[in-house]
This record gives sequence, C-alpha cells and structure tokens, in this order.
Amino acid sequence: MSLGMQRFRERHIHLTDRVSEATADSEELAPWKARCLDPEALLDRWIRGLNLQADAAVAVSGVGDGSHLRKLLEILPEGGMVFCAEANARRFNAFLATDLAAELMTDRRLLFGVGEIDDMFFRTLASFEIVSYASAEPLIFAPLYQEDEAFYARFFLEFARNVEMWRKMYGTNLSQSGFWQRNTFLNLRRLIVSPDPIEFQGCFEGLPLIMAGAGPSLDESLEFIKSMQDRAVVVAGNSSFRALRRAGVDPHFVLAADPNPSTDLGFHGAEIGRSLLLCPFMVYPEVPKRFGDRISAWSFGNPVASYLRKQSGRDREAFVTEQGTVSACAFDLAVILGCRTVFFAGQDLAARSDGQMHASDSFYADQGSDRTTLEGCRWLPGNTLEKVPVEAKLFVYLKTFVELARAYSKELKLNDGKGLTLYNISRLGAKVEGMPYLSLREASEVMQRFPAGGSEKAWKQVEAILLRHRVGWGKIGRTLSELQDYVSRTLELSLEAAMAIELEKIDLETAKQRKRSLEEATTAREDFLKILMEGQLKRELHIHERAKALMTRLGAGSELEQLGSYFWAVAEGAFHLASSIEMSRQDSLAAQ
Repeated sequence: MSLGMQRFRERHIHLTDRVSEATADSEELAPWKARCLDPEALLDRWIRGLNLQADAAVAVSGVGDGSHLRKLLEILPEGGMVFCAEANARRFNAFLATDLAAELMTDRRLLFGVGEIDDMFFRTLASFEIVSYASAEPLIFAPLYQEDEAFYARFFLEFARNVEMWRKMYGTNLSQSGFWQRNTFLNLRRLIVSPDPIEFQGCFEGLPLIMAGAGPSLDESLEFIKSMQDRAVVVAGNSSFRALRRAGVDPHFVLAADPNPSTDLGFHGAEIGRSLLLCPFMVYPEVPKRFGDRISAWSFGNPVASYLRKQSGRDREAFVTEQGTVSACAFDLAVILGCRTVFFAGQDLAARSDGQMHASDSFYADQGSDRTTLEGCRWLPGNTLEKVPVEAKLFVYLKTFVELARAYSKELKLNDGKGLTLYNISRLGAKVEGMPYLSLREASEVMQRFPAGGSEKAWKQVEAILLRHRVGWGKIGRTLSELQDYVSRTLELSLEAAMAIELEKIDLETAKQRKRSLEEATTAREDFLKILMEGQLKRELHIHERAKALMTRLGAGSELEQLGSYFWAVAEGAFHLASSIEMSRQDSLAAQ
C-alpha cells in the first residue's frame, strides 16, 4: 500500500474499498497538461483569479495529478476547507501512488469524494468541523471539469446540499447540547431506575413489528393495524399515538425522543392504556410523567445516563439511535425484540399532492401546521405515484431511511445470518430502496403467516421484566453528589481566573498557570470530564475557538485576552451543568 493510500485511508476509510478495487491507470492522471502549451502559466492565472474566504467550504472539480490542489492550498486561508471530487476511481488510485498525493494527504484542510455521488461520497463532511463553514463555494478547474461536465455539475449541487444538511445536524448538536443535558438531569430520577430496552431482548422472537408514523397514509392504515395488533408488535410514535388510540389500537410501545415541548402534544386527549414508553434520557420531561412506571429508557450515546447506569451495576445497553426521526428507532428496536419482519405504516416521507404532510388526527392538524407549500419540494418516485413532493426536512429523513434499509436488510447479520425483511405500506409515500411497497391486502396476506394472539402471549414477558429490572436510587445519588463537587470546583477555578483577567489582577504567566491548574483538576476524573464536555461546555468552547481563530486572523486580541475567553467558556459550561444537577437533586428530594 502506497503512503498516499495509507494517509487517505486514515480520514476516508469509507471510500478506501471503492478506490483500492479500481485498477490504477497512471496514463489518465493529467491528460490536460499534454494539450496545454504552458500548464504552469494556466495554473497561475487560475490561482490569481480566486478570492477565497476563510470560512468557506470550497468544492473543486477533479483531482488530476494534484498540481492545482497544491497551488490552491498555498493560498487557502487557514480556516478554509477544500473538498475535491473525482469521478474516475482508477485515476484517483493512480494519483494516490504519487509523492504529491502523500504530501497533500497530510493537509487537514483537504477532503475527497470519489466515484458515485452518494451518501458515502460525502461522509467525511460528517464532523463538528463542518459547523465552522458559513458557505459552500463551487470552484471549477476547467481542464478537469470539461472531462465530465454532468458529473461535476451534479457534484457542485449535491455538495452545497450536503454541507447545509451536516451544518444543521451538527449545529443543532452544538447549540442544543446543554438543553439536552438539562433534560437528562430533569428526567434522571424517573428514568435511571427503569430497565434498558436490552432487557426485552428476544421477547417477540419471530413476530412482525408494525411501526406507525404520522404521515398522511396512516389514515387508511388504521383498520389494518387494529386487525393485526394481536399478531404483531405495534409501535406508535408520539405523533401517531392519539390517532391509533382513537381508532381502537392499543400500542405495545410508544417511541418518543424529541427534547422539545411539542413532543408532549401527541398525547393530549388520549388514554395511555397499556403502552410502554421507550425513550432516551433527553426526551421532553413531561412525556415520561404521563407513563409513571411504564417506561424503558435507553442510555446509549448519553454520557450522563450511561455512566450512572453502570454505577448502579447495569452494564448492558441497547443500541438505539434516533437519526433525527423517532421512527428510525424501529430498526434497532426490531433487532432487540427479535422481530425479523417490519411494516412501516404512515411513513410517507413525503407530502400529499395538496401539501398535507401528516395524518388527519394529529396535533399538527390541531395547530394548522400539517401542510407545506410545494414550491420548494423535490419531486421524487413514489410507492404508487410516479412522483411525490418531498420537502427539505423529509428529504433528509428519506436519505436516512434509505441508508438504514440498506444496512439492516443487507449488511446487518443476525445470529442466523439473516437481515430484517422490511415493507412500506404507505400508499402515498416516497419510494424507499430496500423497503418494497405492499398494498394493505398484500400486507394482510403476509401477516396471516403469523399466529393470532402471538404478540399478546409475548407481552406478558415484557410486563414481568418491567417489574423485575427496576433499581434503587442509593448509589446513583452518591455518584451525583461526587459529580456536583467536581463541577463546583471547576466552576470556582474557571470563574476566579476569568474575573482576575477581567479586572487586570494577573499577568500572562499567572494566567497560564491557572489554566494548567484547571486542566489538572478537570482531567483528574476522566469520567466526569466526559460528562462536562458533552453539555453546554461543548458549545461554549466551540464559540471560544471560533472567536480565537478570528482574532488571530485579524491580529486582534492578546494571548491574555484569549485565555480570558477560554476561562469564561469553561465557567459558562460548568455553571450550566451545576444548575442542571441541582435541579435533579431537588426533584429527587421532592420525590422522597
């Protein structure tokens, strides 16, 4: 393996097979140079005409021999990023064998996409760094662009869309991290004692699962779900729960994951019945209150919940990821429960032709927010219609479902070597590759293969497990006290240093010593540091780093002022966590 390939692999592991499986052809590296009288002069003219912004993500057409990329990186501001697309994997393989490729791969500002323009092509954009870029700028290198104009035109369009998508996703993570952590602490007393969904592993082995979303097609699927609820595990989303209950369906499980108040609206006017809530610790706190002890919360991906669960002696965690839409949890849930067949109802991932996006009985309809205008929608293939309108957020969810369907039906292998069998019964919805559409009649025929009463028999196991796997608060409360002491000390050290700099009471060397003392104090407990870093502090440090980079570029702000900014960031993050812990402790005292 060449040095260039080794370094490419470090940051683009998802594309390595795509490149290495293509036969290298070095003759294709830079054919444009043979047609050009003075390649260096052309490169110089191209570079002189550029005006690059420090916070721009630059998309470049073609890799060639990499000479234009080296020129580009020489003038690229330190805060910039270059994403180079190459249509020809054979050419890219040959490029990686060159000395210049090995050199370029060491520059962290340079990323690549190779071959088919799909989700894998843009996977390297999926990091917190993407939040730093304010815009996506296309940059045509004509000699290479002209070799495949259709490919590179599409690349520029999809690049802008993907930058925006990942910026929103990671931007939400940064901006909401403190809010999510606060919800975790508000929910802690109620959820930490509940069993993890992993405790229900295999309870419904061999039975089908029906995931009911709140898309327009749910209206015509309600009777089907009602008639099959004794043959299948019925799972409602918070938005579809009310419609199911009013139609006579008593869902086994309800999925709710969103931390915002609107999550609770789906339960207004509906009896909870026997349903068991499945949720993450960051869910809007009013939702768990509705379900009393009928809750199972997953801690995977949540440092606070995961750590405290382990402190209580529970090491097993269910792998459940929300992926931005709660219905996506159904894939992981099916694997846990042992359901090999999954039907998605009301999972339209599209609007109706009149703009309606949700089932008629939903809180969206109550608010008058269940419609969208069609002007900004993409028109994509439907399950039964040639084209259906897909607005921006639904387009992201659609791509998520395509990826999940591909993984769970083909790549994920269960114990017997089989993946999940996935069906979509949303007649008006968008087509999802890997989730073939079935009419309600066809779905009923498939469902008849499963025994009547099968799910009700299995449900008794769930009820027993729910009672057996609750734990006490004792050790969790003691650990929470230790965490509170740690955060209080961090707040004290950072606030004292920030105020001292603000009041000009310490010099640069003393400030540096204060920073070392703060770092020693915080790293003394790596478990607590991880919790601290995943809350509001994540956002505060991101803001600090961006401000620091801007001051450096502008030549403004002394090193002492930059240290002051750092201390204020840590103080803000620590204060937010300290107040969240105190809220949790007060809730615990009230419960006693």
